[in-house]
Amino acid sequence: MNQDFRLPSFTMSDYNDYRLDDWIFWAFVLAGLAFCLVHAARRAYRQPAPTASPEISAPQTTAEEDEIRRHTLFQRIYHWSNAIAILILVISGWMIYQTPSSPESAAAGPFAWHRWGVAFLLVGILFHLIYESFIARDPNPMVFNFSEIRKILAIFKNFFGVSKFYPMAGKYHPGQIFFHWTVAANILALILTGFVLWKPFRDLLPLPFFGLGWNFIFYCRLLHGLFAATLIASLMGHIYFALFIKKNWTETQSMVTGRIPAREYFQTHLPPE
Repeated sequence: MNQDFRLPSFTMSDYNDYRLDDWIFWAFVLAGLAFCLVHAARRAYRQPAPTASPEISAPQTTAEEDEIRRHTLFQRIYHWSNAIAILILVISGWMIYQTPSSPESAAAGPFAWHRWGVAFLLVGILFHLIYESFIARDPNPMVFNFSEIRKILAIFKNFFGVSKFYPMAGKYHPGQIFFHWTVAANILALILTGFVLWKPFRDLLPLPFFGLGWNFIFYCRLLHGLFAATLIASLMGHIYFALFIKKNWTETQSMVTGRIPAREYFQTHLPPE
């Protein structure tokens, strides 16, 4: 006799006993590490040579010291403040995650740091939205469209040896643009599920009005752990490309100085329109 599938029912007393399993969390972390190792092994064998269309020519630079502006001061401040906020959130979140059955007082310190990390992150995001919407004059270089999708497909073909063509990047590499929106979506999911888990804010949500009870809160906790794992795996890739790929070092330095040597930049990037 067939029975209807039902999701398990949980009560508040189950809260500290159910969370994302450790093996799922570590699976994502190991997947991020495996990606970095596979990429390093492949690029040790063959580095891509970006090729521009014949009608596109790089601007002539007259001196080795010629530089172009890569990041504004605001963009650099936003990047590093985000890095600090996420570092606080990851460390404090890990400490909370490691004490599922401890008395509430044991997690009070990490949870306080977690709240401050959230506040720091949200303030940065707010200023970022205001800056990009009302202050920035240049076109948004992080637009993810069909052109960038075609470039990513070409990069995959090059990586797997199907094609020798490797597209020139715009201001940002297609992988950087994809990473930007992936992490943005990941952080948004963490914020939404985190607010459901945080009781002072959860009390403001009309969950009973939508028929949502403790099961919904439990699954938000599960998703919060899942998205934390995917965020950590993504950040491992980000750190790998920034610090362990030598040709990216000047771009990494530009996140501190704001500028990059023009001669090196135009070897892999298209000139601005």
